Amino acid sequence: MIYYFAYGSCMDEQSFAQTVGKDHYEVAGAAVLKDYQLVFSAFSKKRNGGVADLVFAPGEEVEGVLYRITPEALEPLDEREGVPSGKYKRMDVHVCFQEQLVRAMTYTIVNKEQEEIKPSKEYLQLIYNGASRFLSDAYRTRLAGEWSSKFGISDFLQET
Repeated sequence: MIYYFAYGSCMDEQSFAQTVGKDHYEVAGAAVLKDYQLVFSAFSKKRNGGVADLVFAPGEEVEGVLYRITPEALEPLDEREGVPSGKYKRMDVHVCFQEQLVRAMTYTIVNKEQEEIKPSKEYLQLIYNGASRFLSDAYRTRLAGEWSSKFGISDFLQET
C-alpha cells in the first residue's frame, strides 16, 4: 500500500472512491503537512475556476486526509490530477500522522500562477465535505474564513 495525502477535492471520500474504486483504498485518517500552504494557483475548465495546490510556506500547515492506496489506484488518480497532460506532478512529502512522520505522495501544480484564482463554489464544497468529515474544527474554520475573505465565498459551507 502507498500513502497518499489528499488536501483538495480528493478529501471528499465519495468523489475519491469514484476515481480509484472502493476496493483500492482505505482511509488512514487526518494528517498534517508542515511548512506548506493551500492555494489555488491554476485554472481548470473542468472545475470552472481555480484548483488546489501546495506551496512551500515556512511555519504554515495544511491538514488533509491520508489514504492507503493500492498500486492500481495510481493510474486513475494520476489521470484525475492531470499528470499525463503536465498540469500536476507527484510529489513526495512527510506528513504528521498519529504523532509520527509518514512518507506519502501528493500532487502539486507544475505551472503556478502568481495570483490565486477564484475557485468555484462546487469545488470548494468538495474540499469542505472532506474537511468536515476528517479534519479539525480549527482548520475548517480557518479555511472558511480564508475563502470568505479571499474569494467572497462562504454561504454554502454546509456539512454534508
